[in-house]
Amino acid sequence: MNDIDGCGLAAWESHWQKTSNTAAFEESTPLHTYLQIHWSNFLKQAISPHNDTKLIDLACGKGTVSELAASQDNAVGTGRLDIHCVDATFSAVTNVAKRLNISTAVQANCASLPYQNDSFDLVVSQFGIEYAPAHSANEFARILKSSGRFASVIHYKNGAIYQDCNEKRKLIEKVLSLNLFEKAQVAFTAGYAVVDGKLPLQVFQKADADFAPVIEQYKQLIISTNSEVKSLLIQILKDMGFMYENIASHREQDVSDWLTSTKLEFINFKDRMSSMVNAAMDEEQICQMLAPFLAKGFTQTICERLSVDNDPPFAWFVQIANINA
Repeated sequence: MNDIDGCGLAAWESHWQKTSNTAAFEESTPLHTYLQIHWSNFLKQAISPHNDTKLIDLACGKGTVSELAASQDNAVGTGRLDIHCVDATFSAVTNVAKRLNISTAVQANCASLPYQNDSFDLVVSQFGIEYAPAHSANEFARILKSSGRFASVIHYKNGAIYQDCNEKRKLIEKVLSLNLFEKAQVAFTAGYAVVDGKLPLQVFQKADADFAPVIEQYKQLIISTNSEVKSLLIQILKDMGFMYENIASHREQDVSDWLTSTKLEFINFKDRMSSMVNAAMDEEQICQMLAPFLAKGFTQTICERLSVDNDPPFAWFVQIANINA
């Protein structure tokens, strides 16, 4: 596991501030559907309709697993499901508490969970715990009852999602290296100064000449990629071009704010992709994560590679239980 840095955490905080109804990856895809079915099948077995179950969703994000668990709990039965959600970002836990109508959503670091030993029957996570420091596994084992179960979907190092995130990270880094937004700001500032009669036309022509090759390089990046980010890059180009060609129809401050906020979104996106790549785990790291559970006496571990159709694996599905409990 990894210790997500300040930039990564800020990027995820920004993400959940703006996207309370979306997951950390694209929904309505075969991968998303696969995970929904996979978790539903697991939760049907893990949550007894006749016994109380206390569940914690670590690094919950949108709360996808908790939502599926709540749906499973709607089945007829006498058992009560008590759901707790934990995430390092305030926006994530605020959104999930409101969306799932629960009061037990807590902002906390997985390396220091505010719960007593042996508190939970079920500890789950989807694309979350791998962002935490390696010693956090001690916490996961500590809060899990000896009769409980642990299950987590974890980014697979060099897998399908890893490769996709790495490609997107490199693409956005190339965009940022062009200084596209800085050059655009200079050109727009010069354009407004000419419109207001504060500077001669030659000043704008110089700024425009400096901006033109940057736009051409940006267009070449768009042409060269088949990434899902391509549509976003095209839209940014269209929006920037429309404002540039109709400069008098837009307030200078609005354009400046748009350039600043759009650049920040690119930086945050790049940082999220970097954090995903850095968090992905290989087999050795998975084994290290299991150690605290084995030390506590858990006897059953299952590490499954998840893949859609014939694609490369995209995630690990780790299950831990005690067959003697």
